[in-house]
Amino acid sequence: AAEVSPVTGVKLSEALALYLEPQGKKRRHLSKGRQDAAGIVRFAIDFLEDPVFDAITPQDWDRLDEAMTDIPNRKNIPKAHRGSLHLRYLYAQKHGWLKLMRASITTVKDRYQGNMSKFVAWAIKEDLYHGKAPKFECIDENNLAALPRDAFDDAELIKLISLPLFTGCANAFRVFKPGKYFLQTHIYWGYLILILTGMRPGEVGQLKCADLVSDGENFFFDLRPYNARNGRVAIKDLRNLKTNSSGRIVPIHPLLIDLGLLDRMSELMAVGEARLFPEWEVYKRPDGGLRWSQPMSKSWRYVKTLLKISRADLTLYSTRHLMGDWLDAAGVAQRMRDRILGHASAVPGRYGRKSRIDPEQIAAIEKLEPGVVKTMREILMAAKGKAGRGELIVLKPWIKATP
Repeated sequence: AAEVSPVTGVKLSEALALYLEPQGKKRRHLSKGRQDAAGIVRFAIDFLEDPVFDAITPQDWDRLDEAMTDIPNRKNIPKAHRGSLHLRYLYAQKHGWLKLMRASITTVKDRYQGNMSKFVAWAIKEDLYHGKAPKFECIDENNLAALPRDAFDDAELIKLISLPLFTGCANAFRVFKPGKYFLQTHIYWGYLILILTGMRPGEVGQLKCADLVSDGENFFFDLRPYNARNGRVAIKDLRNLKTNSSGRIVPIHPLLIDLGLLDRMSELMAVGEARLFPEWEVYKRPDGGLRWSQPMSKSWRYVKTLLKISRADLTLYSTRHLMGDWLDAAGVAQRMRDRILGHASAVPGRYGRKSRIDPEQIAAIEKLEPGVVKTMREILMAAKGKAGRGELIVLKPWIKATP
């Protein structure tokens, strides 16, 4: 038989580098959102031993499809084996699954199979891979079912708001221990904004002082990519949004104003600080992506243990479900509900008024004061009143004087 010439072309790792950093300054905006694929593509590189793209056979894709269902989640994986998905996979292959759990169906389908499919489709479009696009569809019967999230119960919400973080804590480093200090930290505001606006944790972390605006009567967070009334802006200056529908106006509940959110904004602007929560640290993932929700997620894991909340369907994201329940109970129309929460709506939103203020939207939030919010107001304003009378010592370590 005639000798087969070796396949030439780019390796999988070289293709990934191009995918994450498109060549040319004018193409780099295309890389937005691609960092989410880095982890699973690196898994493919390690699992298939970084082959030339065109050398990958249909059988290789099938092996990879099955292997993606055997990646365990991080729980009970030793720290030395958490550095990559492939290390976690190898650990499970060597030590078995006795104390390990597979990823959920949602993770496998969306984060693993979905991102791999997008990467291969891109490679075909860029003429880097000339084979047939594989179908990633394998699911192991031991992969975890999707866990529907539930809203907070009233009792759980009051237990949260009654913690020393909100009523008087030991010091700036021990905010969950009772004491004589009153600190309205980024975690303090984080929980309250999540509860009373339904915003995403990552959206709260990115807030700037300039995002808190008013029409002279009402206050709201301007989460639009940019204000179209001021003209166009460069793509590089657009706000980093999860989805297109995430850009929106978020009315601020009056309780947040009463608790002093405007005071924080004014004090920070007076010292030249642009961010509303400068002490909120962004987490940089190993793949280079930024995760703004990290401080709140870390706090919630501790708070859930502190409050002895055992039900698995209660997560930090449950604050959005809580707001959804309140809006439903108030009879708010579906389109208005979608606009407040930043959901994609079945009703086309391309046409219609795009002005800064929507009176109906603001009224929907301002009228939201069910019994549990009234109780929250009593607890939170009582603590603020003690601080105003000197019964609690006010600390503001995030306010730093200009040089």
